[in-house]
Amino acid sequence: MPRLFIAVDLPAAATAELARIEPLPMPGMRLIAQDQMHLTLHYLGEADVERMGAALQAVALPAFSLTLERVGRFAAAGGAVTLWVGVRDNPQLLRLHAEVAGALAGEGFLPEKRRYSPHITLARCKPVVPASVVSLFLEQHAAFLLPDLPVVGFGLYSSSLIDGVRVYLRERAFRLLA
Repeated sequence: MPRLFIAVDLPAAATAELARIEPLPMPGMRLIAQDQMHLTLHYLGEADVERMGAALQAVALPAFSLTLERVGRFAAAGGAVTLWVGVRDNPQLLRLHAEVAGALAGEGFLPEKRRYSPHITLARCKPVVPASVVSLFLEQHAAFLLPDLPVVGFGLYSSSLIDGVRVYLRERAFRLLA
């Protein structure tokens, strides 16, 4: 079974703007390709596409917009760092997050216990990437703002490792109500 996750679909104009602010590539840094950028709602792990797709059809919420703001980093054990763009607090996004979890509950899905922290990953840095590169990125884009990003749907995605690179494929698409 494939590894699955649910994510908000991002318009091409937004991913182009996100790609524009990505740091310059260097050894030890993996930039996220524009066509692979997404806003994760839930990670499912190994699951059946058909069952999860059928359950997600129950989600019926209106479309909304959100604002991307600020950049940040998640530090992992061992010195690896993930660079990301954050999402301004948004009740509609939190409702979508909850509705998706509710729709999947009948399939045995249990959401993570930690608080949902919506973000879009831009780069993954191994410990060999100098801390100064990370700091400079954070300083240069501290005031990043991309308002009025339309959220008109979400998708069920699979995650595969191809030639050592994680690749995401949308398996099913779901429209929000107009």
